[in-house]
Amino acid sequence: MPPHSREDAPPHRTPRWIALGWVAVLTVVAWHHVPKAHANHTHTGSNQLHLSTLHGNNGTSTTPGDQDEQYCVQSRSTSINGTQMANFIEETLAKLSTIWDGTANWRVDLWRASKFCFDYDSATRATIEYEYHIKDDFYEVSLCGGDYSCVVFDNGVYDGSHTHYKWGYSYLQTEHVNGYNTRARKFINHETGHILGLMDPSYNGHCMNSVMHNDLYASMGCTDPVWYPTASDKSSVTRIADRTNTW
Repeated sequence: MPPHSREDAPPHRTPRWIALGWVAVLTVVAWHHVPKAHANHTHTGSNQLHLSTLHGNNGTSTTPGDQDEQYCVQSRSTSINGTQMANFIEETLAKLSTIWDGTANWRVDLWRASKFCFDYDSATRATIEYEYHIKDDFYEVSLCGGDYSCVVFDNGVYDGSHTHYKWGYSYLQTEHVNGYNTRARKFINHETGHILGLMDPSYNGHCMNSVMHNDLYASMGCTDPVWYPTASDKSSVTRIADRTNTW
């Protein structure tokens, strides 16, 4: 499903007076699939759906800087142990042989927060760029709708070139990730790809070797079982970080 505007916002990490940016939802479905756009297709133009920190890196080997991507995890399902899921997400993003962490010469620098998202006060939570929420469904808050997982962006910031976003949220359906297996990693890596600016395929057969175009989209003709970010995915994110994503 192409990105579209939403009036409803994700759970706020800051007081209500903080202005909300344009909110977008990008979705992927478990067994029935929706149109997408190739991983080499990135958001271009004046509004680009990615974290604003993607263009920089200023942390150390032990401490994240304000240009790094700190994330927290929050289980909102009684069937998902929050610590187990946080460990699994961290492993998927940063501890396996093929990962997002370190992409674009470390401008993708992912740091797991020490506590669950809801355990922070609003001011501290506002400094965390990215959140993963796991719930049985997000339909009732009109975020993803039924059996979708999705990404939502919040708090747009204009940098002189384009608008990008201070905060991103991955809303993961429980049944998409509760196996703690390769399928779960597909969803985690796919939704993280959206946070970093990548899009789903946009028409039937629009497939390539990409975690954004894998067999989650079998109904669109995509059969690649890849569950990790590929070289194409990483080069696409590098173009976004370099501000050269013009096609």
